[in-house]
Amino acid sequence: MRNTMHRNKRSFVRGNILVVLLLALFMMMSFTGSAYAQTYAQKIQGFPLAAPAPHRNVPSGTVNLSWNPRSRALTATLHVSGLQPRSNHAAHIHTGTCASLGRVLYPFRNVIADAAGNGVSTTTINNVTGGIPASGWNVTVHTGATAQTASLLCGNVVNPRRASSVSVPLSAVRAPAPAPARH
Repeated sequence: MRNTMHRNKRSFVRGNILVVLLLALFMMMSFTGSAYAQTYAQKIQGFPLAAPAPHRNVPSGTVNLSWNPRSRALTATLHVSGLQPRSNHAAHIHTGTCASLGRVLYPFRNVIADAAGNGVSTTTINNVTGGIPASGWNVTVHTGATAQTASLLCGNVVNPRRASSVSVPLSAVRAPAPAPARH
């Protein structure tokens, strides 16, 4: 009889532990569902779901162009900061100006940002005849890994003395203003 009472007591304790664990699981699921419903309701009503991200630096940079008249090799070294960490950006020399981009003349190696949002890319282009022009080139860094993405940074190449080396500041490209709404 004693063994039976002892077994019943153990079964009762195990059953109660199981009930407590199930109740705890149910409560956790209820809180999760409640939080999801609240988040969903905020999203539908247009309330922000989180505080805005802290202001990051505006992307900027420079490109150093160096042309060797003997080998006719143009070396471009881009230094960019203020990028999204670990982002990938296409970069090129385009014809034209930042205000009026022409075709891609010389592609560069992509700029890959590190964890702090800084990126460096060096590219050597062979058989560049005529050196760095006085004007008519711009260096563009794109928002993504291909030239089909929007421009992020741009700098016009200005070389009135036809030097073999120039440094070009790169500035953030402003997105075009949205078209006015039609009624």
